[in-house]
Amino acid sequence: MNEKHLKGLTEAQKRLTKAYATTILGGVRTIEEVKPSELQSYVELEIAEREIIKLVDV
Repeated sequence: MNEKHLKGLTEAQKRLTKAYATTILGGVRTIEEVKPSELQSYVELEIAEREIIKLVDV
């Protein structure tokens, strides 16, 4: 998966963003629960990237 949407984040922030996206897609968390809140937009982008990939790979 392309990580251009995560550019500027540290490796730890990238991993956290991906983990949050996974738990949100799994229905365990909501976007409002993402802390630090600065990562919320990155989590939304990660979710969008995953959804686009699913649509393209169909």
